[in-house]
Amino acid sequence: MLDLVCSSVLTGYSDLVAGFNADLTPLLLRYKIDPEALKRPDAQISFRAVVRLLEATAQTLQCPDFGLRMSQRQDLTILGPIAVIGLNSPTVGAALRAIIEHLNFYSPVVITTIEPQDEERVHLTYDLALDGEPHKRQIIELALGLYCRDMKILTQGHFVPVAVSFRHAPMLPRRTYRRYFGSQVRFCQPINAIVAQQSDLRRPINNADPRLSKLIADSMHRSTSSHPFDIQRQVASLVRKSLSDAHCTLPTVARQLHLHERTLQRRLTKNGVSFESIVDSVRRERAEELLSESRLSMAGVAAQLGYQEQSSFNRAFRRWFGRAPNDFKQRVQQTAS
Repeated sequence: MLDLVCSSVLTGYSDLVAGFNADLTPLLLRYKIDPEALKRPDAQISFRAVVRLLEATAQTLQCPDFGLRMSQRQDLTILGPIAVIGLNSPTVGAALRAIIEHLNFYSPVVITTIEPQDEERVHLTYDLALDGEPHKRQIIELALGLYCRDMKILTQGHFVPVAVSFRHAPMLPRRTYRRYFGSQVRFCQPINAIVAQQSDLRRPINNADPRLSKLIADSMHRSTSSHPFDIQRQVASLVRKSLSDAHCTLPTVARQLHLHERTLQRRLTKNGVSFESIVDSVRRERAEELLSESRLSMAGVAAQLGYQEQSSFNRAFRRWFGRAPNDFKQRVQQTAS
């Protein structure tokens, strides 16, 4: 799967870097991003390159809240015609569902979901289908910061998140995160998510034109029908959210996808993968993230990955990386220092 994204993802990047009196061109060229692409919001660039660019920029400028600062310079319009679909939906919930349905037009890498938490609250989740990228802190913080801004637009300024959760450890004082989000922010969680009220999703969108929304949605559906949201990504997304509990099983994931277990197996086999291989891949990616960014003990990392015994995690890690997890973490820490 191509890891492409519209260059509008970097809206505000040039102005923000310029504010530090820094030249952005060498950084862009280092990650093979054409500076001219930033002038064309619909240009296609590598999402993997964007992730690495933001991490390198934050480090170079010694600005750990770079992604959060960028989120303040963006809004729903970076999604182009998808934004028009959302803004002309009858309710906020309908807008979010329509945006998620057509997000492949913006990037096939982005994974967002709406997951009811209870009768009053809902998780608005965000993740990226990018294997082998343990450092995604800046892009994730940019995305959730933008998500909150978009919700304020859709609710006409009424939205305040109940809470915000990140899979990574904090790089800033917690009060700084609270200042950006206006609510409790939790770290080292199973998912990247904003917790919203169900009532927020029921809010009507004033002056919406559902006919315009349908017209654009139909046009986009025709242009993206050859690149559907593939089953492998859907399974990987659900696995990421349930690794640490007892629900990371084929029958459970099949039920969440409203598929029979055998049907899911057949569709995965047709894609040349198995449920077990997807779980293994997600565990590998998450292990690299946790050992690179969190302060968890090895037993804590093993538990987050769904291993009952640390020895099982150690064996798997050696298979993935050819070394013990302790050796890997020490090398990461030495590199960071």
